[in-house]
Amino acid sequence: MRKMPTLLAVLAVLLATLAGAVPARCAEQQLDAYNTYLSPPFLNPDGSGIAADLVARLNVHLAGAYRLRLRHVPRQRLMLASMRNPASFDGVGLLLSPGFVNEDRNPRFLWSEPVFYDHNVLIFAASSTPQLESVEDLRGLRFGAIIGYRYLNLERLVEDGGLQRQDTGAERLNLRKVALGRVDFTQMNRLLYGAIEGEAEFAGKLAAIPEPGAPPFARRLFVGPHQKALLLRLNAALASLPCDALWRASTARHQITLAPCAR
Repeated sequence: MRKMPTLLAVLAVLLATLAGAVPARCAEQQLDAYNTYLSPPFLNPDGSGIAADLVARLNVHLAGAYRLRLRHVPRQRLMLASMRNPASFDGVGLLLSPGFVNEDRNPRFLWSEPVFYDHNVLIFAASSTPQLESVEDLRGLRFGAIIGYRYLNLERLVEDGGLQRQDTGAERLNLRKVALGRVDFTQMNRLLYGAIEGEAEFAGKLAAIPEPGAPPFARRLFVGPHQKALLLRLNAALASLPCDALWRASTARHQITLAPCAR
């Protein structure tokens, strides 16, 4: 019977310790992180990919203040639903550029420092790849596009009728249409094309060329206008990524160039 007070005291200490741990755990804010690239290498069939690697490394460098939960959504759905009211957007948009989501003229969201720089290519049938000096040389062609996507370098041609834009819901559908001659060309991020071009369905049937007049663009993160503290933490995390060995290994697999490690 004399041991009971000691046992009770131990239990009391354990309960106090657990109680003290709960507030610290709850202080980590859970946020959805939205990836709109639904094909390799951003999203692989097994769920891995650039988007998953980025979120995993950001979570390490956010150091318990925030924790990102990766969500994969079509870009059109993100724009029409989650991005409709910036003041209520509490997530993080991944790997986009302001112009891709109508944020290039009057931005409503806060945008991060670059994650990395990237560029697009134009894809034609291998048997009919033209020599292009400017986008004007595309006039009169049929262009395979993705519904809800903007193509900044081609917008003027589409608007004045110089390009016949035909929308589908996925990159592979456009590549099939190019290979079958149903459209003359499509535009695609070079990372996506590099992951798809070697597949048996497309091998040897397509050719990619640089998009004339289109400079590289920065892929960034974005948050709601009320999330200034979150943006500061994200920028600090991004600044650490060039020295992150796992992130460097991920980007090296896809020939993505990072800034040198500043340490």
